[in-house]
Amino acid sequence: MVPVVRSTFRILEELSKSGALGLNEVTQRTGVSKSTVFRVLTTLTQLGYVVRDSHHNYCVNHTLAGLVSEGATLETLRGAALPHMLRLRDEYGETVNLGQLQHDKVTYVEVVPSEYALRLHERPGAVVAVHATALGKAILAFSPQDLVDGLVRHRELQMFTRHTITDPDELLAELQRVHERGYALDRGETSLLATCVAAPILDAHGMALAALSISGPSSRFNPRTNSPVVEGLLVATAEISKQFRQRAPQPPEPSAAKRKKAKRGG
Repeated sequence: MVPVVRSTFRILEELSKSGALGLNEVTQRTGVSKSTVFRVLTTLTQLGYVVRDSHHNYCVNHTLAGLVSEGATLETLRGAALPHMLRLRDEYGETVNLGQLQHDKVTYVEVVPSEYALRLHERPGAVVAVHATALGKAILAFSPQDLVDGLVRHRELQMFTRHTITDPDELLAELQRVHERGYALDRGETSLLATCVAAPILDAHGMALAALSISGPSSRFNPRTNSPVVEGLLVATAEISKQFRQRAPQPPEPSAAKRKKAKRGG
């Protein structure tokens, strides 16, 4: 038995069973030393498997469940998004991408390529930097702050072009603007030849499950001056997000005895 691995699973089991807990509560319930609990929770938070709320309580993130049923989750995402992706491609002519955050990169889950001879086309399974893409920025702007800090402040932001944002404070300010307007732009930040606009697909708690983007050659595609593209993308992601909100588990109905007790005021 590796002690830290055993402690990690004790902590995860307690969070899964009890919901949001503070550092002291996790320590008391698991019997693991406070210093170990703190180190484990800090690591899991930076990896995105645990999130910390505004009251400094920790809870398990949906990405942890994705480890168990990652294939099913991806198929559900792909199935929900693909009809909208095909419609967006047919309507605007450019490549449409579905991306999901996996560790510190964005992975392309599905791609519907443009039918133009000159086009941008990534293959499903390819990965791109989270900080230099519209997909990544759309996801980060609607992710827990601890996860964002771990990906932005605690690692080097690689420069790909002269437009890549490599300053953490500047990137955080950009993410705030993305959150306010609901979509992100890649203005030649990964490649000077490419322009991209992306919007998040949100779960029932308003957190990003994935993102959808439309990308094209900078010589032809300019979503900043073509508002119907942005509007069409936002409509599509809102419809996909609605499907995942409807799938979210609902709280159980109170028993008849509890309803009667509540009705009596006690």
